[in-house]
Amino acid sequence: MRNNDPMRMMNEFFQSRPKRTLLDSIDDAFRKTASKAGFSVDVKETSEHFNILAELPGVPKEDINVEIRGDDVVIEVKEQGHQDRSIGGVQSVSLPHYVLRRNMKASYKHGLLKIQLDKKKPKKIEIE
Repeated sequence: MRNNDPMRMMNEFFQSRPKRTLLDSIDDAFRKTASKAGFSVDVKETSEHFNILAELPGVPKEDINVEIRGDDVVIEVKEQGHQDRSIGGVQSVSLPHYVLRRNMKASYKHGLLKIQLDKKKPKKIEIE
């Protein structure tokens, strides 16, 4: 077999695939939609920040836990019984490589949890 054998190259590609792929991201989106957590999580980005928003109406701040675990932000909410549905469970959001894992800020007002992380600044390359 030669090194340029297409079947061998394809086999090597599938055996040494990257840690996270586009398909993994799509799978994560469907898992979040189908998760048992009774609250929605949304991600919004600006040029400087990566923002995670969770709708938690009626949940006391003391019943919310937010932490970074590896490459994920994990939101844990103690089960809350409300009129027509329950709110609680665990949701996680995968952080892209360009998001800094320090200086995380979280605020909770009027049932909306906002988690803000800074994005890495792009490095400008001088042209000679």
